[in-house]
Amino acid sequence: MSRLINVSNRLPVRIDSSGTAHRTTGGLASALEGAELEQEQLWIGWPGRAVEDFEDLGVVHNAMEVEGMRPVFLTAAEIDGFYEGYANSTLWPLLHYMVERASFSNAWWHAYQRANERFAEVIVKEAKDGDMVWIHDYHLFLLPSLLREKTDKDLRVGFFLHTPFCSSDLFRVLPERAEILRGLLGADVIAFHTYGYLRHFRSSLLRVLGLESDVEGVWHGGRQVRLGVYPIGHNHLGFQREMARDEFAELVEKHRRELNGKRLILNVERLDYTKGVPEKLAAMRRFLETTPDKRNEVVFVLIAVPSRQGVEEYDLLTEEVQQGVGAINGDFGRVGHAPVQFLHRGFPMKDLAALYTLAEICLVTPLRDGMNLVAKEFIDCQDADGCPGVLILSEFTGATEELAQALQVNPYDVDAVSDALNRALDMTEDERRARIAPMQSRVRSQHSGVWARRYLHDLASVPEREKQVVVADMKPLAEDVVEKWRAGDRVGLFLDYDGTLRDFVDVPDEAVPDPGLPQLLQALASHDRLSLTIVSGRAPQFLETHFGGLGITLVAEHGYRWFEADGEEWTLFNPHVDTTWKDLIRAQLEQASLLTPGTHVEEKQSAMVWHYRQADPEFGRWRARELLDELTQTAANLPVTVHHGQKIVEVSSLQVSKGLAVDALMTRQRNDVAFVAGDDQTDETMFALEPKGVDFYTVKVGKASTRARYRTDITGVRLFLETLREEVERIHA
Repeated sequence: MSRLINVSNRLPVRIDSSGTAHRTTGGLASALEGAELEQEQLWIGWPGRAVEDFEDLGVVHNAMEVEGMRPVFLTAAEIDGFYEGYANSTLWPLLHYMVERASFSNAWWHAYQRANERFAEVIVKEAKDGDMVWIHDYHLFLLPSLLREKTDKDLRVGFFLHTPFCSSDLFRVLPERAEILRGLLGADVIAFHTYGYLRHFRSSLLRVLGLESDVEGVWHGGRQVRLGVYPIGHNHLGFQREMARDEFAELVEKHRRELNGKRLILNVERLDYTKGVPEKLAAMRRFLETTPDKRNEVVFVLIAVPSRQGVEEYDLLTEEVQQGVGAINGDFGRVGHAPVQFLHRGFPMKDLAALYTLAEICLVTPLRDGMNLVAKEFIDCQDADGCPGVLILSEFTGATEELAQALQVNPYDVDAVSDALNRALDMTEDERRARIAPMQSRVRSQHSGVWARRYLHDLASVPEREKQVVVADMKPLAEDVVEKWRAGDRVGLFLDYDGTLRDFVDVPDEAVPDPGLPQLLQALASHDRLSLTIVSGRAPQFLETHFGGLGITLVAEHGYRWFEADGEEWTLFNPHVDTTWKDLIRAQLEQASLLTPGTHVEEKQSAMVWHYRQADPEFGRWRARELLDELTQTAANLPVTVHHGQKIVEVSSLQVSKGLAVDALMTRQRNDVAFVAGDDQTDETMFALEPKGVDFYTVKVGKASTRARYRTDITGVRLFLETLREEVERIHA
C-alpha cells in the first residue's frame, strides 16, 4: 500500500522550549485521527514557531521523527508575510466573502511564494515513488504545481480546500488570481466541501484562465485534473469512545449540576470575525428582550477558542465580545445568574461531548463557514430516543446541505435568530426526534473516516482512469515514427491548426503561427517520404497567407477545399456539395448573435459558424447550448451536421469532413504511416478512419471524450514535431 503524506500549514503538535513535541487538537488533526487509516503516514508542516526560536534544530527534527512528522522551518519574517499576511489577511477574508477586510501587499505575496517553495523542497526530499501527497487548505495553493516542477517522482497529488471558495466576481479581486489557479491545477484531484464551492472554482477557471471544465474535471497541462465534492465528516469514533468511558456519566452529571437547572444554549467556535460572534450576541440580547418569561430559564455558554492572539484585529474582536457579554449580563442578569458565560479557551473532547449531550440548543451561526464540524459533533452526541436538543444553523455554512432538518437562519437577521431560539425552546419532543434522527444517521455514517477513505480511493485511482486514452509521451512516439521512416516507410502527418498547433485567442484572426512554426513544418516537409498536411476549418486565404509556399498540403474548411503541396491552385474536394441550407441556418445564427453581445457569425463555403469567444464566458456557453438545441431541430432534415467546438457552434455540410479529406490524401500520398492530431469534434472523423495497411497514430489534443488512441496538449504536439525534425536531420547528417 502506498504511503500517505499529509501536508498542512501547521503540524498537529506544539513544540516547547526544549524541542519536545506535544500533540494538539484541531479540526483537520481530529478528522484524520478519527479516520484511523491503515496505511503508513507522514505529516509535513510548519512546527508553529520561527526557526530563530529553536536552539537546536537537530533536537526538533528528532522529536518530529518520533511523531511521524517532518518540519518546514520558516523565519519570523517569512511567517509574518506568508501566514499573518497573505494567507490570513488576504486569502482568508476574500474566500469568506469579506473583501472589505482583505489587504494586499506584494511583499506578502512574495513571502507566500517562498513559503510554498520551502514546503515543496521538504516534500521532494521526503517523498518516494508511489506516495500520495494530500495538501490541505489555502495556505498552500501554489504547492501542487511546484511539486510537478521540482520532481519527476511518481507522486499522486491531491488538494483539499477546507474553507469556502468565493464567487468568481470576488476571487477576481485578487491580483495574483491566475497564479493561484495555476498552482492548484498541479494537483490530480482538487476537492471542496460543497458543489457551490466547486461551481465557483470552475467559474473562476473560465473567467480568469479561459479554461472550460465540467463537473468532474478540467484538462490542463496534458492531463485531466479531477474535481470533486467531499464534505468532511467529524471525528465520530473519537466522540463515541469518550461517551463510552465509565467516567463519562459522572462528567455529564458534574456539568449538569453546574447548570443548576438552567436550559443550556451552547455555542462552540474559534474566535474569528467570520464566526459572527457580535451578531450572535445581538440575537441573544434580542431574545432576552422579547421573552422575559424565559430569561431566568436559560444560560448561553459561549466557548470561543482563542485565535491569532497578538494580531490587533483579533484582539479588538475579543475586547468587543467581552464588552458585549458584560453589557448583556449587566442588563439582564440577577444575583446568582448571568445569562451569558463567555469561556475564552479550548476544551478537551470529553468536556465538549458532555456539554453537547446536555445542550438543549446548539447555536451555530457563522457569517460564512466552509463546513462547520461543531454542528455535526452536537448531532452525534444527542440522545435521539430521548428528548434531543435542537440545532440552529447558519444558512451560510457548508453543513446546511447535509443537515437540512436543522432550523436554518440568516445570521445577519437578528430577529430571525431570536425567533428560532424561542421556537426551539418550545419545540415538542416528537418534532425534535423527527428532526434529529435523519441528521444523526447521516453524520454517523459519513464521518471523517468515510470522508478520508473516499477521497484517497479516488486519488489512488487517478492513473487507472486515464488508461482508456493513453496520455502520450510524445518524444518516444516521434522516435517510433522516425524508425519506420528510416526503414523506408512513407510517413504522412495530418495536423489540425487551432487548438493543435496554436492556442486559441479572443480574436481568431490574431491566432497567427509563431515565427518558428512555419520553419519547423517546412523543414519536415522537405524530406523524402515525409509529407505534411494542415487540415483546418480555416478559410483558404488564412492558410495560404501563413503556410503557402512551404511545400505542405493545405486543407481548408474541414475538407471543402484543398491545395496540394505540388499543386498550383485551390480545388474543390467535392464540386457537388449542397449548400442550399445556408439561408435558413444563417437567420438563426444571426439572431443568436444579436441576442448575445461579443458574438459574431462567420460564413464559409460549406459551413456557417457562430463564434462566442468574446462573449461573457458563462452566458456564451449557456447561449451555445440553447442554440445547439434549436439547430438540431432545424437541421433534422437537412444535409448538415451540427457541432459544438472551442467557443463556436458550427453547421457544416454532411458531404464534407476532415475524415473524408484525410482518407483521400492518404491514398494519393501512398502513406505507410500516418500521424493525425486534432482537438475538437470535427477531428473525430479523422480519428475514426481505419486505413488498411497503414500504421495509424491518432492523438487527441485536450480533454474531451475521443476515439483517438493517445492524448496530449499543444506543447506535446510541438515536442513531437521538433523531435521528429531532430531525429530525421540526425539520420541525414
